[in-house]
Amino acid sequence: MRLRARIQRDLLFFKIAQAVEKIGKSCYIKFAPEYVAFGAIHGVADNNHATGGSIQCWSRIPMENLFHEYRIESNSNNEIYLEMKVEDLHVAMRSCSNASGVLMRMTGRCAEPYLTFTITTEDHLGNMRPITQNVPIIKIMTVDGASSVSVFEEPMIPDPEVHIMLPQLERLKHITTSYKSIAEYVVISANLAGEMILTASDGAQQLNHDDMGEGSISARYRMADKAHVETRFTNLHNPVVKDDEGEHAHLVRLCTRPKDFASVLVRVVDLQKVLQSQYVKPLNVICSIVPNHSVLFYVYLKDQKDDNPNAALSYFIPEIN
Repeated sequence: MRLRARIQRDLLFFKIAQAVEKIGKSCYIKFAPEYVAFGAIHGVADNNHATGGSIQCWSRIPMENLFHEYRIESNSNNEIYLEMKVEDLHVAMRSCSNASGVLMRMTGRCAEPYLTFTITTEDHLGNMRPITQNVPIIKIMTVDGASSVSVFEEPMIPDPEVHIMLPQLERLKHITTSYKSIAEYVVISANLAGEMILTASDGAQQLNHDDMGEGSISARYRMADKAHVETRFTNLHNPVVKDDEGEHAHLVRLCTRPKDFASVLVRVVDLQKVLQSQYVKPLNVICSIVPNHSVLFYVYLKDQKDDNPNAALSYFIPEIN
């Protein structure tokens, strides 16, 4: 089993790990000949405190976006599955901030394996000095073991009815920070007319999904007497999303009731975990809502080309029951 690569200068490999950090204590990484996959589920490898389900994050990045001089060998179709502690990867990342080059290798024996980073830096005299960081690998997983964790694939869910481009992530971070002081939950609502509403209330426990007319949000809260905050965004872009089977259900909604809001109730802290994806400096982020079920966020890392369709970091948050 061999793994060796030079990390690209933008350090995207570490930045993705940093974005995944808030999901769980462990990060699962699949190294394959053509791509690298990342995955994390809250509650896997740490304590699960979710009552409405587990927030999940996954990504599949083409190899050339992360590495050059990439070599991998294994008896499992040249694929290697690792479980890593994200905090340990961050230690290596901090040493790479001013590096002129970073070489990653898999070292050690099966009982004590490491991802070893040889970081080349330049001192004030212009001399190149190597620094070595050994990051412990928690576990080298088998193919069957990785499949049982199910961290690398999108959950099976109904088709989202609303897709909308998020506003600036930094702005949303400030908003959710203020929400956290008054509410445990937030209602994410959006329609196909470019509108999005975030609603937090001190006593919000569940949604009442009665219809209240076109363009209205039916969101009734229990014990919401002390504080109620609503933030509205307009003129956002509604992207058209298609798959191999054709156009998604949101186009039916677009033709029949574009101003109706689709809503989902999630924890404020879970939404804040998604907003940590600002570390990868995304091109844009799409929010996809499955009403009364879940919400997905697709964090696109760069322009999507026909030969590079998977350069995205994806998040799944189930609705609170």
